[in-house]
Amino acid sequence: MKVLFLQPPLGAWSTWGKHRAPNIGQAQLAGLLREKHPDYKLEVLDCRALELDQTGMMREILKSKPDIIHIGDILHTTGGAAVVYRYNQAAKLIKEKYPQAKIIASGLVYASAPQEILEKNPQIDYCIVGEHDYSFVELVEALAEGKDMEKVKGVAFRKDGQITLTEYRGLITDLDELPFPAYDLFPMDKYVGHDYWKNYVETWNSRGCPAGCKFCYEWSQFDPRSNGDLKFFRARSGKLVAEELELLHHRFGVRVVTMMDDCFNTSRKRMEEFLEEMLKRELNKKIPWCFLGRAPYYLRDIDLFPKMKEAGCFLALAGIEVATDEELEELGKGITVEQVEETIAKLKEAGIATVLTWMMGFENDDEYRIKKRFEAVDRIDPDICALQYLTPMPGAPIWPEYVKRDWVKFDDLKTWDFHHPAVPTKHLSIEEVGRLGAWALREFYSKPGRVERIMYSKVYHPYVKLCFRSYMENMSRFEKASSHKELYV
Repeated sequence: MKVLFLQPPLGAWSTWGKHRAPNIGQAQLAGLLREKHPDYKLEVLDCRALELDQTGMMREILKSKPDIIHIGDILHTTGGAAVVYRYNQAAKLIKEKYPQAKIIASGLVYASAPQEILEKNPQIDYCIVGEHDYSFVELVEALAEGKDMEKVKGVAFRKDGQITLTEYRGLITDLDELPFPAYDLFPMDKYVGHDYWKNYVETWNSRGCPAGCKFCYEWSQFDPRSNGDLKFFRARSGKLVAEELELLHHRFGVRVVTMMDDCFNTSRKRMEEFLEEMLKRELNKKIPWCFLGRAPYYLRDIDLFPKMKEAGCFLALAGIEVATDEELEELGKGITVEQVEETIAKLKEAGIATVLTWMMGFENDDEYRIKKRFEAVDRIDPDICALQYLTPMPGAPIWPEYVKRDWVKFDDLKTWDFHHPAVPTKHLSIEEVGRLGAWALREFYSKPGRVERIMYSKVYHPYVKLCFRSYMENMSRFEKASSHKELYV
């Protein structure tokens, strides 16, 4: 049995420039499948890393002749739901040129909307519904051994012309039972972040989030038949996270890592263990890292900030999305504006650079509200501002209402990358939302003194300055995406 993990020709978010990381979802699947079946032949074809177009992709697939091809990702940083459009197009071409391959899709969108995906994409044979690890392994086993597909939990497929969803599969409760990702299958010397971070990797060592914001993309990773799954937070131990970084540095020469856990700092105990391990293994100077976290947990751990910096943390991200406590409560964020303000200020005081995410395009947004939101972000004064447009995702609590209003259509996936305005509001058209977004980001990065503060900082890591430079250089790309003039994913 030969299984090929495919990353088709893809771009990246407009503000990220040249940004390529191993598909961590596929790396984890490959690691688990190899552990269970060392006799299977596993290959990775990362067309983005290898700079292959569709012709090159098909040449390599026809040369490899795999029995099974996997497509999909679990991180929105590949390009949001827009990558699903690219995966679907690649699958269509593969079925035309190499119809004998079985195509399995999993991850974002596939996990939460298998019925719609299979109805519109006859080229895809199977969707993994919800968390994909063991469902994928058992589905591959069933295909290899001719077993009954209906006995594999968490799978959608066609039978007698009808789409069948098998029984719901519960979540993995202990992520430490999973092996390390199969990084050795990937072209690890080809990966770069934000144009300048080399050799680069994005890890993913926890799942779920205690907040479960109503708009969050992560709902689309889970089976909608159990809509509480997102809020079940699980994480690998801090020791194993440090061990993975040690492997990445010593075996693969990785020099910078982003912890892509949606909320890396949920557990203080885990954070403390991770920091101790990084220092004990003397990785703090060898592999700098950054992470995503929530404001209440940052404030809980202010006393850890000096140790975080000592252990190699150079950049930390927090999300505010909107600008009033009333809006935050409405979205289910579970934070306050004051908490975010203090988080950004305290991180900067500790010499850790900051990224603040915010959004526009919510149903009640008008020009006044968006400009007040920008004023709040400007006042909070993060080092890097990451603006995203609301993009409802299947499985999220806001999804049914947007479908009911006919504001979203499954045919629009190619622009669902969070950098193209995807939906109107009650007061603004898609075009007007995009115009305000382009104005806001340009205004933020044009503020006198902001560029100098970061680029001439004596306390920030050089990677911070390179990331800021990348954002500045790619500003025009965001403006083009905002006006729907260009596709970058």
